[in-house]
Formats: sequence, structure tokens, C-alpha cells
Amino acid sequence: MLELRDATYRYPVRSPRRFRPWATRPGPGIRGIDLALSGGSILGLVGPNGAGKSPLLQVMANVLPLEAGELLVEGATTIEACRAAIGYMPERVTWNGPGTAEQAIARLCTMRNISIDEGESLLELVGLTGRLSDDLSTFSQGMKQRLSLAAALLGNPEILLLDEPLNGLDPVAQSAFRTLVRQLADRGVTVVVSSHTLADLERLADTFVLMHHGRIVANGPLSEIERDLGLRATLEIAGLGDAPTSFGDGIEAEEIPLAEGEEWAFHLHLEKGEWTTKRRSELGPEMTFTRLQPVPAGLESVISAATGLEIEDAGFSILSEVDSDA
Repeated sequence: MLELRDATYRYPVRSPRRFRPWATRPGPGIRGIDLALSGGSILGLVGPNGAGKSPLLQVMANVLPLEAGELLVEGATTIEACRAAIGYMPERVTWNGPGTAEQAIARLCTMRNISIDEGESLLELVGLTGRLSDDLSTFSQGMKQRLSLAAALLGNPEILLLDEPLNGLDPVAQSAFRTLVRQLADRGVTVVVSSHTLADLERLADTFVLMHHGRIVANGPLSEIERDLGLRATLEIAGLGDAPTSFGDGIEAEEIPLAEGEEWAFHLHLEKGEWTTKRRSELGPEMTFTRLQPVPAGLESVISAATGLEIEDAGFSILSEVDSDA
């Protein structure tokens, strides 16, 4: 659906000189990005603060011009056609001034030659039906986020780019948002979501792009990224009867909480390799298992391994608002 080839954009940074006080130099941004998006998928875009996530989304949305490289959108041969195929929700939109949500979406529909009825149906879709006639000055940040999402969905875009879309949404709205995004992907829409809340991305995304210093350092399903980074494979086991006392060489056992009715439970970490079917079967036919399943390392471990940063230092939140309020 969308492809970037060696895409580069760097913000101009002021670098005044004696006879050129207006001079600039290339600053941070993105460099040498190769990325292909397929239809009907949800891609999670993650990286520390300043990694280049927002400029990457803006380049894909044709908001920022490429300094070098190419941006290709399937079936589009002009910038206008590219923009028509893409819906973009910036991290924060300021909906100020006089007017209502209904009036704001109607203006956007008129500017884009879209039926106003479509705009109103999108306001209903994002949960603003009861606030159509309320002044925008009374809207909370969560309400403004919903309005921004409705604006991004105008014209039924084939590609949807969402920059921190969950900011300001209450737990119920977050759950509804995830359901909506999955429904859009099931209809063939390509969705890219940037978020600092790792739990939300792990629930939502099919594949991940990890950025650091303006470059892509990992790309693919989480399990493949874990393997490429050499993270230890972990198996979760639990069962009945006498607890095992040894699991063999190259396996580190860590006790974990028991579920109801279980008598022992462990996380088994491999020093090398993966938990193949053969390796799992070698644990012991005499054991009575109640749990036997691989445990993904998760985004927290992946980001730390790829960047060398602790999650707190990288500006991430591990728990979503839903988790923290539970």
C-alpha cells in the first residue's frame, strides 16, 4: 500500500554565522528509511523520545517533503492522490475558537468535497453524538482526540496514520478505539500507530517498527525481532505433583505465582536457541502440566535490548491507563 525507499528528512536547525545570521544546518529527523506497508495490517511505531517517529509519520502523510529518497503509494501518481489515500491524525490538534464539532467537521467536508452526512456519521462513530452542538472550548483533551480521529477518517482513507491517538482518552474510550482500529484493518485499511504506552501497542499491533536516532533498528513481528536481538527464549510451565528439581543444562528456572489448583510453576529461560516442539517434549513425560506455553519478551525488553536504554529513560509508559486504573 505504501513504500518508503531510502527516505530522508532532517529539520533545519539555525546555525548563524558572522555574515549569514539566517544560516541553517540539517538537524534531527529521519535518515535512510526503507519501509513497506501492506493492506489490512496494524503497525506499531515505537522508539525513545526524539527517535524520529513523528517526522516519519509526517513524511508518509506528505506533510513534510523528502530531502532524499522516494515515497510510493499504490495507485497514486500525484501528491494530491497520495494525500487523498491517507488519513493523518497528528499528536495534538488545537481545536479552538468559536464553533462546534458539527461545524468543524462540516467545514472540513466542504473543503474536501465530501458529503456532510459522512462527516456527521464519523462523529457518531467516534462517540461525539451527544456533543455535536457543544462549543469546542468546552471539549476535554479526550474529546478533541476523538474529533481529530473523525477528521482523519474523512474520505475513507486506505492508509491511516495515528500519532499518539490514545492521549487523553479514558479507559472505556481506549478500548473502543482499539476495537475500531481492528475493524478498520479487517476491512483492508493499513494502520500505523505511534504510542509511548507499550501495553496498548502490544494489544493492538501485528508488526512493529523500532526507531532510534532517526533510523529503523528493528522491523517485523515481535517474535522475530526478539530472535534477531538474541533475547532469551522463555517457556512458562506449571503443573501438579512433585515440583521438578532440575531441567537440564542451559536452562535457568525462575519460580512464578501459582494459579488455582497448581502445585508448581516456573519460567524457563534458555541460554541459547528456541523452545522448539522437540525441546519442550524433552522436559519430562512424567510431568502433569497445567500450563506449557512460550512467553514473548515483550516490547519493554525489545526496546531496551535494541537501544541500550531503560524504559523510563526512553520516555515510555509500560502500563496503559486501563491497566493503571484497574
